[in-house]
Amino acid sequence: MKLFLLSIALLCFSFSSYSQNFQPGYYINNEGEKITCLIDNAEALLNPESFQHKLSQGDQIKEKTIQQVQAFEILDTPYKFERAIVNLELSEDNLKNIDVKRKPNFRIDTLFLKVSIEGKASLYSYRSNKLPKRFFYSMDKTKIEPLIHKKYLVDQTKIGINNRYKQQLINNLKCSSLRQEQISNSRYTQKSLNNIFTKYNMCKEEDFENFYKKRRKGEFNLALKVGINYSAINFIQEQPFPNEQESDSYLSPRIGIEIEYIFPFLNNKFSIISYPSYQYSKTSNETLIYKEGFTPSNPDAWAGEREILLIDYSRIILPLGIRYYYHQGKAISLYLQGAAMLDVLTNASGAYNLENFQSDFTFEKTTADPYIDISTGVKYKKMSLDIIYSINNLMRNEDFNGKIKNPITLNFGYNIL
Repeated sequence: MKLFLLSIALLCFSFSSYSQNFQPGYYINNEGEKITCLIDNAEALLNPESFQHKLSQGDQIKEKTIQQVQAFEILDTPYKFERAIVNLELSEDNLKNIDVKRKPNFRIDTLFLKVSIEGKASLYSYRSNKLPKRFFYSMDKTKIEPLIHKKYLVDQTKIGINNRYKQQLINNLKCSSLRQEQISNSRYTQKSLNNIFTKYNMCKEEDFENFYKKRRKGEFNLALKVGINYSAINFIQEQPFPNEQESDSYLSPRIGIEIEYIFPFLNNKFSIISYPSYQYSKTSNETLIYKEGFTPSNPDAWAGEREILLIDYSRIILPLGIRYYYHQGKAISLYLQGAAMLDVLTNASGAYNLENFQSDFTFEKTTADPYIDISTGVKYKKMSLDIIYSINNLMRNEDFNGKIKNPITLNFGYNIL
């Protein structure tokens, strides 16, 4: 187990050097020069204060800060940022820190604003750790102004909302196909505001660019999985005193499906997965069992006797976990994953049995405990191969605790959706 965990740690360290994703883009320096380069697409949820770039694939990685760059864009993505000196509203939505004043609490700040719509009417956004998402706008590429939206405490039981942004839009976005009630019914969200600015620019019949439409979408995958499990059972007879035995290693076939949803952010590196499977295991092993009455002259005595322990069970495996990808180009990806596991024994009464021994042992009450899987694998186009290690995989009853020892599963998968 220690060797496997060490291998996982080394894989994490080795893969980390490949986790950056440099894509074609450009930046505009303070002199107004446009520099074509490759920019690391971190797909961070927060607006950056700097970015990493290189002039070519083999070039040294360099960093540019907000003081050095007017704007930068990663081509064919929703990521374009413009430097702007703006009034940033500092009020929080957190009830513990919510302001009691309706008036905005502005601070002049220099920010990289994310461009959502660029045209006659442009829309920008800003998100940080402490503040809710803020939106800004400009008309005909003039000064960028905040769209005012603020929650405030009216009294101990009521929260008011300053929706001044609606009047700002009514005053500035005047066009025949954009009705005032559409703005009045809008919400202070990316999607709602994007729709308002899109309708206005289309109404004006002028060219505009919608960066929000370039965003990635989530992705569902469905795969067939077949595998083989290699393990042994280390079991303990609890009564009359602990007696620990270990079976020989054995192989168990496994078949199932894998359901995956890849999140549309952070370069599609994170996904939530479930891979329900059916596994059948059967083996036997000579072991030492303690029983009462072994000595005729002393029927109350306990003694050990060699018996054949039969292990025969099937289980339905129900996991739920998280996967992290290290993309190595368009066709191949490496990944690490962890999952919480729940097993349902389909023939619990036959999980443990003794070939000849008759006793009061309650084999039919065997249950499986929840446990954890960790694994690493590789995907190539529609095919995948992964190796799984299970931690604390126990099957227990009143008389025996059976710990599945060093369980390694090798799975092959093929995407069908």
